[in-house]
Amino acid sequence: MKLFSKAALAGVVTLASLWTTAVQAQTVSISTLPPGSINNVQTQAIAKVVQEKAGIQMRVITFNSPAASMGAVQAGEAAFTFMSNDEVGIAVRGKDEHAGKPLDKLELAATVFPFKVGVLVRDDSEIKTVADLKGKRFPTGWQGFPQGIALSNAILATAGLSLNDVDGVPTANLLRAADDFKAGRLDATVFAVGAPKMAEIDAAVKIRFLNLDGSDQAKAAMASVRPEYTVAPQAPLPHLNGVIGETNLMQYAMTVAASSDVDEETVYKVVKALHENKDALVAAHPSFNAMNPDNISVPQPDVKYHPGAIRYYKEIGIWKGE
Repeated sequence: MKLFSKAALAGVVTLASLWTTAVQAQTVSISTLPPGSINNVQTQAIAKVVQEKAGIQMRVITFNSPAASMGAVQAGEAAFTFMSNDEVGIAVRGKDEHAGKPLDKLELAATVFPFKVGVLVRDDSEIKTVADLKGKRFPTGWQGFPQGIALSNAILATAGLSLNDVDGVPTANLLRAADDFKAGRLDATVFAVGAPKMAEIDAAVKIRFLNLDGSDQAKAAMASVRPEYTVAPQAPLPHLNGVIGETNLMQYAMTVAASSDVDEETVYKVVKALHENKDALVAAHPSFNAMNPDNISVPQPDVKYHPGAIRYYKEIGIWKGE
């Protein structure tokens, strides 16, 4: 039998070493919203856990809007995105800003946890209910964040109102609207509960989230804007600035979506890391306390799950799809 020369053997070892290094250095990107948004903090937590538990380097890249963040997945600039189920839904359905150009490569990897949004006012404001927002200064336009239109109209709908009923003040995005509220240029605005920005605003002017009508009629009015929206109660917690007493808020879900071009094994490893490591996610941000690991495969309207995620969920017996 012919033996390898030392040079040939060295070449084989080098190639094996390079292959091993390449496998160990697998890198994927996950897109999200800019720093200051709670989505960014949560995405950083997900990336940290995936890196530590799945051995995949997950690089966080940011965009100014959900459409741009999901568009990065569609264009192959990111493998994953951390995005709300309503935004993934309209992207896949080709609705609103995606009209005529649906993002057909978006598939769900995990439904991570319920997410709450509300309308904040100053704690000493005369505005006590959503109905009281009629004629008040409220952000409109939302050129850089079209989701703001849907969020606002859905919350206003619980009181039979829409953006046509407020004193509209043009804004670009959530952070700009929050700064305008802080500066006294707005009477109210929408924002995610528990976001870092809310701690900043609360420290400056003391805030209160409005209690939404939780009746079936109000929920139906909200869902008519986007089917993913509903009303749910929220108890006060130390990190939830502005939630004073139990408060009904808008609820939808935060999801990890993946490109259909991402291989099954990578998605399998990512969802496995999320499912098995709730404690590590909570340690990174308390919002993950709302996560139920056995519910991360719940169906979402019109959006299918990635085959790699389905394989893992079926393997451990929590697949909730057909």
